[in-house]
Formats: sequence, structure tokens, C-alpha cells
Amino acid sequence: MRRPIVLITASVGTQVDEYAQAVAEAGGEPVRLDSAGAAGRALENAQGLLVSGGGDVGPSAYGAPNSPSIEDVDAERDALEIGLIRAARERRLPTLCICRGLQVANVAFGGTLFADIPAALGVAALPHQRKGGDGRNERGLIAEHVVRIDAGSALARIVGTTEVTTGARHHQAVERCAADLRVVARTADGIVEGLEANFVSPFWLAVQWHPESTRELDGGASRALFAAFTEAARLQAGHALNR
Repeated sequence: MRRPIVLITASVGTQVDEYAQAVAEAGGEPVRLDSAGAAGRALENAQGLLVSGGGDVGPSAYGAPNSPSIEDVDAERDALEIGLIRAARERRLPTLCICRGLQVANVAFGGTLFADIPAALGVAALPHQRKGGDGRNERGLIAEHVVRIDAGSALARIVGTTEVTTGARHHQAVERCAADLRVVARTADGIVEGLEANFVSPFWLAVQWHPESTRELDGGASRALFAAFTEAARLQAGHALNR
């Protein structure tokens, strides 16, 4: 059987190499999508949807006022991904949302976001991003960024543990969780790190960290996420052939 097609969303002109490599390693066929004009046909041909990281979700998408903390808003991408996430739900398409992807998924189903974690939590906030010597966000693990996962969740079953040290590159986070989703993981400061669906889906998972960047670093948890997602997409492809 040919590899299942996995759409990977992105802003125009940005790289998706790590996401694509992680999907390919797990047995999927990654296809980049950054154009609303191609979205309908692409979704019809896909067996999985991966909503990737990126800039901030525009506050207008969740009814919030603008904030000086908001940066790199791409309103066209917001609209594209909100539409894709909702359409994927209707099609019961396996979906994996990463970092910004978790945030935009929460917004797509009616939730809200903190515009800025340090502003919301103050000194109680853990480091959810860390700059390297070159001024860029570090892409590896952050020792203090330990995600605690609900024992009965699909996420815990997939990664094989209820506690995992992860990387992090975000300053926004879920404030009010959408009713159609449920929180299954947090850091010690209360920031939401994992969401699962309250609706029927063969696979629906959102994580706030970046498993595509830590596949070599976390004892197999990141690879397990991509393996489970891609396997669900493979099964989706098999169902389509048998219809």
C-alpha cells in the first residue's frame, strides 16, 4: 500500500522540513499546504492533517482585543487552518496539532488564548521558550519544561508515560478550553500542553511542545506520537480503498 498522504500546514515562505521528516520517518507522505485555493482538493486526497507551529493566532479569531504581546499574525493562515480543522473533524480525518496548531484548534472550536504567558502568570510561569546565544529559540529539551499527562489519556498510552520533558517555543497558550476538547496534559504552572477530542475521531491530538524537533532526545516519546498519527492515517487510507 502506498504511503498515506499527510497535509502539513504552514505560513507562506516558511520551512516545514522537521515536520516532513518526522512524518516520512513514520511512514507517511508529507504534502505542504499554505494556500486556501488548494485546500479543498488537498483535503479530499489526504489521509491525515498536521497543523504545524508558527506565529501568533490573531486575537480577532477568538474575540479578544489586540495586545502589544501579539506578533507575526497571519490572518489568512488563521482562516485556512480553522477551516481545515473543522473540515477534518467532519471527515473524521486523523489530525495532529503542534504548538500554534494546538492554539488554533482550540480557537477553531470556540476556546480562547492567553496573549502572553509571562503577562498572565508573572513569576509563576515556567520557561516556555529559551533563547540561545544567537538570539533564536532553542530547539532542544528544556529541563524545567516537564509535561504531566493524565494517566487515562490517549496521549499517555501513546508515549508510554505520564511525565515527559519536552522542548517549548511559545508565549501564548490556552486560556479557556473549547467544549469540544479536553485538557490531558499541563506543566506545573498550569499551562495546557495537551488536548484531546470530545468528539468521535480515529485520531485527534494536540500538543503544545515541538515533537518534530526532539525525536532524538526524549526516549522515543516524540517518535511514538508521529508513529501513532501516521498509523491512523494509513488505516484511513485503507478504509478509503475499501469503500
